[in-house]
Formats: sequence, structure tokens, C-alpha cells
Amino acid sequence: GPRNPGSEGYRETLQLIRKVGEKYADQVVEHPFSILTSENTSRAMVNLELRFQGTQGGAPILIGTHFDTRPFADEDPDPLKRSEPILGANDGGSGTAILLGLAQYLNQHPVARPVHLVFFDGEDFGAKGSGLNLLGSTYYAQELAKKEKSQWPYWVLVLDMVGDKDLQIFKETYSLKGSARFLDKIYRIAKDQQVRSLIDKTKYTIYDDHYPFHRMGIPSTVLIDFDYPYWHTLADTLDKCSIESLLSIFTVVVKTIEDI
Repeated sequence: GPRNPGSEGYRETLQLIRKVGEKYADQVVEHPFSILTSENTSRAMVNLELRFQGTQGGAPILIGTHFDTRPFADEDPDPLKRSEPILGANDGGSGTAILLGLAQYLNQHPVARPVHLVFFDGEDFGAKGSGLNLLGSTYYAQELAKKEKSQWPYWVLVLDMVGDKDLQIFKETYSLKGSARFLDKIYRIAKDQQVRSLIDKTKYTIYDDHYPFHRMGIPSTVLIDFDYPYWHTLADTLDKCSIESLLSIFTVVVKTIEDI
């Protein structure tokens, strides 16, 4: 169901992430914060972080996704439905599913570097032009900026809308500008694994959860299918997604972090 901040689905999703973290992660860290809405009221939000120590130490790889879903279907073709919250099977659901799978995998197959799986809140919260988007990742990056650079992530990878049946992921321009080495590695691994959904061409410039980190100078990459036709509509449902798409991205990510 919908997982927009304050909803029952939102609370249940937080509980699921915590439960998975307590079972598999070395450490679960909660980052509560609050935002001022356009109605001038305060809303509590939280980022959840599942930390895995790795076998050799060093700066961590941060793998992020947003777990919240959009509170209104403002891109729905039916104007009467545009105030309803979306289900977000792909937009919010797919990245969350992969990170939950990675938690189990990393528990059983530790990689060399520490890995921090971060579930960002408030990515899809506000209306267009409100500035109330990327809330969790912006807060996380602002807190990171207060720390020594030695504590910053080695690389940030954000997954968003990676589960649809007709998956096509092009190289995003901020990712190319700030993390070309990592982006090339991902696409090389995808080619080796015959994952055809990662298309070696540049197409979009996207303000997603990688952007606050990119702006700090941290190599930051987003994998996103921005051609997904059901984006921000009530038709973003489970039948539009495929286990093959999710598994292909999962295996590419696993191989990438194992090789870094």
C-alpha cells in the first residue's frame, strides 16, 4: 500500500527495515529529523541506516534508496485521482526491496569495504517547485558535511525505479560527471553479465538522492529508469515490475561492491 509519511504503510515499512537490520546488520542507526511543510507545520521524518563492517575497513560504500512514496499522484492522466497517494511499487518499492536483499546477502557474504545501506525518507514528499524533495538525503549530506572528510563515503550509489518489466537505465549526467570510474565499472559488469537493461548512453540529468552528495564532491551515482511510464501515477503497481529486473540490478550491484 501507500507509504507516504505518516501513513500506516509508512510505519509498517519502517518496522520491516528495522527488523531486517536487527537480524542481519552489524549496526542499525536511526537519523530522525523534522521538516517544515508548505502549510508551515513540522513533520517528523527518519532515515534508517544498516551498517556492515566489511572485512578490511576503509571508507564505506553508501548504497541508498528512498522508502517513502509520493503522497499524491500528480502525474496521473485522470485529474480526479491526482490527490490520491500512489502505491509506488517501482518508485520507492524496488530500491527498498533490493537494499533489504543486500542486507541478507552482506550478512552471509561480507565484502572488503564497509557498506552502509541507507533508506532515505522524504524523497518524494513535496509538490513540484516546493523544494520539499530529497529531504532525507539532503539532511544526511548536511550532517556528513559537519564531519571529517575521512568519515565520508568512498562512493554513493542510489537505486530508484529499477524494478519495472521494461527496464532501461541510461547514464545520468551528474553520475557521469562526478563518478565516471564507478559508472563505467557498473556498465562493464552489466555487459559481462549480459544485463541489457543498462544502456551505455547518456540521456537524463536528474535531481535524485545522489545529488546532495555529488554537490559535496563525493563520487555519487544514480541508477534509475526515468522512462518509466507510470511514474507518479496510481498505475505504479506490482504488475508493472519483474523479479528478473530486480535480480539483474541486485547481481550487478553485488559484483560491483565485491570488486571495489
